[in-house]
Order: sequence, then structure tokens, then C-alpha cells
Amino acid sequence: MTSLDAAYAYADIPASGLGESAQRVLMALMWLVLLQMLLLPSPLLTLLTGYAEPGGGVPLFKIHFYTYTLALAFAFVVAGAGLVRFMSQQIAERPGVIQFAAVVCFCAVITLSRQGMGGVAYMADTLLAAPLAVMLAMSLDEERRRRLTAFIIYFVTFNAIIGIVERIAGLNLLFVDLNDALHFRATALLGHPLENAFVTSSMMFVAVAMPWPAWRKFLVLSICMAGILAFGARSSFAVTILLGITATVFFGTRALLRGDMRFSTLVAAPWIALVAFVAGTALTLGTVLGERIVKLAKFDQSAQARVDTFKVFDYLGPNELLYGVDFAELNFMLDINNDVKIIENCWIAILLLLGAVLFVLFAVSLLGFLRSIARGRGAVAGFAVLSFLIVASTSNSLSTKSPSLALFAVAMVGIPLVARRRDAPNDGRAVRYTPPLRDGAWS
Repeated sequence: MTSLDAAYAYADIPASGLGESAQRVLMALMWLVLLQMLLLPSPLLTLLTGYAEPGGGVPLFKIHFYTYTLALAFAFVVAGAGLVRFMSQQIAERPGVIQFAAVVCFCAVITLSRQGMGGVAYMADTLLAAPLAVMLAMSLDEERRRRLTAFIIYFVTFNAIIGIVERIAGLNLLFVDLNDALHFRATALLGHPLENAFVTSSMMFVAVAMPWPAWRKFLVLSICMAGILAFGARSSFAVTILLGITATVFFGTRALLRGDMRFSTLVAAPWIALVAFVAGTALTLGTVLGERIVKLAKFDQSAQARVDTFKVFDYLGPNELLYGVDFAELNFMLDINNDVKIIENCWIAILLLLGAVLFVLFAVSLLGFLRSIARGRGAVAGFAVLSFLIVASTSNSLSTKSPSLALFAVAMVGIPLVARRRDAPNDGRAVRYTPPLRDGAWS
């Protein structure tokens, strides 16, 4: 039997040779990493150590604690498995992850000569932490990875509940939103409202892909959607709604064409859609949660600022566009320029940091990384990646110090791999064939 005439299925990749005790230690370190990411957001750590303050400060404090913990966990795994064995296994099984880590390191070296420690700290905390966390998570067995994903989703749901309570009470628990004094926005545990909404929306499709009962998924999705309303993030709300509708139509149509949809489900689908629409409309229009989104459902100054971001290219020469702009020069440009006050698009900010030459390499490697962690995990994972990229484009989260990419990546690798089945042409019976899987960038 060959792969041409047999059925095939994606097979999970085993852990990288770590014993049970070593996996327990690594799991404890990964728990610590996630707690540091979620409980020590940038605003809080800046208040405690000057973490994200521009200018001077202690260089070691410019890098987040979770990056140091990831480095410690990486050293532990390498010491147990051997550097050559571990890296060769990563290159063979996850080239998409390795190539992204290599590109980020290369960009960090270039950035060091231009921006100093601040640029390197951003590269380490926001970008390099993601492939590093994936390599470590994939060294755990499938059950432990799934527990990490479940923890992230549950924490994000709990964070959304805090945001809902804040919005109803009209009082921020830890952080005060100074960017919008006219309309209250919840800040919950992650600080900035848009960062909260970004992380929340990125976990919703991940929750759908988990092997949970329907009632649990419905509860998580309902709380997260209400949380996005409480955070007042119009773009995250709109993107999540549109992609949710698209995904529902896609999966429903696919199940109908394959004959997998029961008649009772087909009959109930319009009524479920009607109830969901009425409930969503009532939540948005009839409660304080959607007050800001309803009042600002127009092209206002915030939306105009995102459009004005593109005017920054009018002030750049060919050399600056190709090879990047120094932080001090960019800040000076924004100070004297009346058209652009802040870069509200993460991709433009990264382009200005790296220059067009390096940005193309970075963008291709990032897409390869996201494809690598989503491959074999079904169409829901594809929608999760699409949602992540679109919502990221509406803010500057990925161009600042943020664990959002690392959290998303760790959550993605905990999604169960989807087995695919084809019928053998001889007797019509479904046969299973499991080829070796290379979880690579373009494999």
C-alpha cells in the first residue's frame, strides 16, 4: 500500500525524548511563563521596573521576566536532550518555527546597531518568545500541551468576565484608560483595552477547535464576545463577528455537502441563527457593554488616525524606506508632523523599524511560522490565524512589547491534530494510513 492509493491522516509529533520527570519540570516552567505573561502586563511591569519606559533604565529590566524564564527552560531542555539532537529535531520537524526564530535573531542583530537595547528587548519579548515557546511546548506530550491551551482560554475568559464587571460598574480594577476620557473602556488584567480585545478575539477560534462539549464552547464564546464589547474594541468586534459568520457558513455548507449534517440540525439552524442574532443585538444595543461601540459606530478621529498612519511614508526618503528609521528620528518626525501623531498599524511600525528589505523577509517568515503551527489542525485553525492577523492590523500591539503572539502560538499547538480519511478505491472501505509528518513552513 502506498500513499497514492491509501487514506492518510495527520499524526501528532511525539515529544523530543524527555522523560516523565523532565517533562514535569518543563511543564512547571511553562506554567510560570504563562503566569508571567498574563499577570505581569507591560503597564504593570513598567510601573514596577521601568520596563517599557523610553530612554534609560537598567538594561536587564528592559526584557520581560517571561523571556528569561523561556531561556531557562530552553537551557533545561537542551541540557537534557543535547543541543545537536534537539536543534536537528527542530529543523527536521518544525523548519517553519526555526526559520522564524533565525530571522528574528538576524533582525535583532541589525536592530541592535540602530536602536540599542530597546529594539532588541522588543524583538525578544514580542517576536522571539513565540517560536521559543512553541519549541518548548512541542517538547511536551499532547495532553500537557492541551492543558496549556485550556489554561490560556480559561484565563482569557476570566479576564473577559473582569472586563464585563468593570464596564457594568464603570470602574477600572487595576489600570485606568487614559486614551479615551469620553467613553469608559474596561482594562481588566492585561492593561490596554485593545490588547485585552486582541488577546480575547484571538482565543475564540482556538476555543472552537478544542475537544470540548458544545455548551462549554458556547459559554466561552459568549463571555469573550461580551468582553470584547466591554473593552470597546470596534475593529476586534467587527472582525470576530464577520469571521464567525463566515466560518459558520463554511462549516455548515461543508457538512451539508458531505452529508454529515443531521436533518434536525438543518431544520434548527435558521432558528439558532435568529436567536443568536437577537441576543447579540440586544447585548450590543440594549446594555452598557456595547455603549461605546454603538456611539462610535462611525468614522471618527480614532479611525482617521489609522488612515493618517499611511501619511508617514510622505516624509521618508528611499534610503529610510529601504533600511529603516531610527527610533529618535521617528519620534522627532512624529513630534513635528501634524498629520501623523502615532503609528496605529503594527505592520507599518515594523516596516519603519526594519526597513522594506528586512520587512519582506520578516513577513514571509512570520507567515511560514503561523502556517507551521496551524498545519494539520483543521480549517478552524486557519480561521484563527486569519482572525489573529486581521485584528493585529488594527492596532500597534505587535509593534510594542507584548506576549500576544507567544500566547497565540502556545494555544495553537495545543489544538488536537485533525485526522483525515479517504476511501480506498478497491473495496470502498476507509483505510487509515499515517505517513511521517514534517510540521514545516512550506512542507
